[in-house]
Amino acid sequence: MARKNYYGLCGSCKYCELGDSYTFAYSTNFKCSRNGYRVKADEKPCNRFEPDRSRTNDMIEKYDK
Repeated sequence: MARKNYYGLCGSCKYCELGDSYTFAYSTNFKCSRNGYRVKADEKPCNRFEPDRSRTNDMIEKYDK
């Protein structure tokens, strides 16, 4: 199975708090500090997306259970 690519998605945004995860029914949600919503690392970002250049796919995948 191919690995996920998170680049350009919510998980690569600096406002997606990877350390604040909540898993329910095999789906992991993260807090977005910019808008207060909970998002998934692999979903399309909102119009406030700002990439965190220091995040790697491996780092995001570690938190996306």
